[in-house]
Amino acid sequence: MKTILLVDDHNLFRQVLAVVLKHRTVFKENIQAGSLAEARQILADRDVRFDLAIVDLDHSEGGATELIDKLYEFDVPVLALTVGQSLGGRTRALQAGAAEVFHLASDEEIVGVVNGLISE
Repeated sequence: MKTILLVDDHNLFRQVLAVVLKHRTVFKENIQAGSLAEARQILADRDVRFDLAIVDLDHSEGGATELIDKLYEFDVPVLALTVGQSLGGRTRALQAGAAEVFHLASDEEIVGVVNGLISE
């Protein structure tokens, strides 16, 4: 069973996204982190495994690109989500190892990108 890690400090968005992905993708299990520190703790637990990570690039704590870099070291594909249009932030996320940086839009678009990443 495929598992996804969702890292976003907006609880409602993260929880709704988890439900949408569970019902419309192959990801039937999810692990959620509301902070970057929580995500780092999850990564430190070697028994926890996941197949894809979605990380809020605009996380209020900052430092999302460092988390993306760590996930890349674990050979986990990362989809970075952003509401901003900062070219610098997008470039840093891609350089850190994000498979794709996606501007938040509709759930249809997010599901399409997730399904596309997992089928590669």
